[in-house]
Amino acid sequence: MSPNARATLLKLHRWVGLGLAALLLVQGTTGSLLVFRDEIDRAMYPELTLATAGERRPMQELIDVVRASAPAATLQRIEVPEDPAHAWMFFMRLDSDAPYMVAVDPYRGAILRRGSYLAWPSEWLFRLHDALLAGKTGEIVVSIEGIALVFLAVFGVIVWWPGGRRLKSGFRILTGQGADRALRTSHRAIGAAVAIVLTMSGTTGALLIHRATLQQYLPMIPRPKFVVAPQERGLLPVDALLDHARRTHGPLPLREVRFSGAVGQVVALYFQDETSWRRNATRQYFYDAYQGRELGRYEPRAVPALNTAYDWLYTIHTGRAGGWAGRVVIQCTGLALVFFSVSGVWLWFSARRQRRARKLQAQARLARGPA
Repeated sequence: MSPNARATLLKLHRWVGLGLAALLLVQGTTGSLLVFRDEIDRAMYPELTLATAGERRPMQELIDVVRASAPAATLQRIEVPEDPAHAWMFFMRLDSDAPYMVAVDPYRGAILRRGSYLAWPSEWLFRLHDALLAGKTGEIVVSIEGIALVFLAVFGVIVWWPGGRRLKSGFRILTGQGADRALRTSHRAIGAAVAIVLTMSGTTGALLIHRATLQQYLPMIPRPKFVVAPQERGLLPVDALLDHARRTHGPLPLREVRFSGAVGQVVALYFQDETSWRRNATRQYFYDAYQGRELGRYEPRAVPALNTAYDWLYTIHTGRAGGWAGRVVIQCTGLALVFFSVSGVWLWFSARRQRRARKLQAQARLARGPA
């Protein structure tokens, strides 16, 4: 690459990075924390770890308890953890569109913790990371940020590339020559080391946000959505729908229940798909909660290849595809993004300060005249 082209890319890298530094700082900080969100929640709130005893209460009983505790909130979904010693999480939404979460002991039917952002700061972090707390507008900004992150990672490596014979020197961090030199070489070396993960993170994040839009133009099938009109008759207990699903599809582990409609008249049961390599793969069955009939299904083994690829994106984005090791890599990359945001701004201000100092020195010499 010619020196002029490299200098142009370096300027683009610098100005795009500076322009997005605050947003990248937010994404890196929140992302690195959310990787271990469940573990952090359980560490902060020990009551979420249960002393299992006896049989679980009927799910409908738990639903009734949760709805009675927050009559102004609408129940949207229930998460059933793999570990029987962890509390069940009920996700609700208030009339103000704010989230409301309730943790329940499924063995005693007792509410362990409930509330909105103040009670669950990790939910606030997630919504900040996902959409900057700004709804659809925030999602668009985050997706643009993801594309910019790919640009910074790819062209940063091009600018950094020292050549095959000097590759080792490109990862050298120089110390003892001032803070700026140490920061600059660290910025370059660490950036080159994590560029692949940063590219993956930016790409998967942007694709996840625009899934609904992109699938209209791709050979994919959308996730089923069903509408059942509200009726005067009562809804069937969720346990009856669970029994029907397990008689029809086998005794699969339940991972999630979702409700849609004004009164939850459509119930989606998410069962763990133990035949899939993807850790969070689920078979999804949709039911009319009035009649108990199956409306449709979404099974990983029966969808187009591009659906399968898209379903992997969240698993890859969060690092769960690689188990604990993958999550640690994503967390370290998030922390690296924090470092790049801070060090890039520091180096820019430092360079400006040094140029100003040199200009003042030159002006002072001119004022003094020839010695």
